[in-house]
Amino acid sequence: VTIANGGCTPASWKKKTTLQEVFGDYGQVLEIHTQEDGTAIVEFEDQRDAQDAAEGMDGKKIAGALVSVKVRQDGRGGFNVRSGIDDRITEMAHRYQLDATSTARLVSAFRDRSRRGCNLDLDIKQLSEHLAASNKPSALVCMKLADLREGKPIGPCKYSREAELRDSRRPGDEDASGRARRRSRSRSRRRSRERDRDRDRDRDREHR
Repeated sequence: VTIANGGCTPASWKKKTTLQEVFGDYGQVLEIHTQEDGTAIVEFEDQRDAQDAAEGMDGKKIAGALVSVKVRQDGRGGFNVRSGIDDRITEMAHRYQLDATSTARLVSAFRDRSRRGCNLDLDIKQLSEHLAASNKPSALVCMKLADLREGKPIGPCKYSREAELRDSRRPGDEDASGRARRRSRSRSRRRSRERDRDRDRDRDREHR
C-alpha cells in the first residue's frame, strides 16, 4: 500500500488498527508493516484475499489519503503472501497448539529470519524442542519474539536434553539398583538376627 501522490506515511497508519479495519474485511491479516516512506505492507494468509484487497482498495482513500494498492510478486512470479516456510511454521504451530495470534507472529518472525539468511532447518528443530518442553507454548513464542525477529540464535533446549538422558537410561539399570538395595537390606537383617542369637546364647551361659 503506497500513498498515490507520494509523501510520508500518515500518522494514523502507525496505529495498525487503521489498516487492520480496512483490509481485515478481505480476509485474515497476518502482519502489517508501516514504513516512513508512505508505504505499508499488509500480509494476508490467503493470496486470493490479497488479490481481492488490491482490486478493491486500489485508488481508494484510507484515513483521508489516496492510495495505490498492489500485490507484491516474488522472483518466480508467484504472490509473495505464503511460502514454504509459512507452511512449515503453520504446521509446527498446529502441532503445539499455538493460538492464532502467536501463529501469525511466528510466521512473520520466520520470514524475517529467512531474509536474514538464518538456518531455518536448525531454527525450526530447536524451537520445536522448546515448544515441546513448555507448558505454555503460545506465551513462550511471545517471550522469544523479539529475539526471533532480530535473527538471534535460538539454541538447544536444556530441558529437552535432560528428558533425552532420562529416556536413554536402560530399564534394567533401575531394576539392578533396586535388587542391590534389597540384597543390602536382606544382609543387614540377617546380620541383625545373628547378633540377637549370639546375645541369647551369652545370656544362657551366664544363667547356667
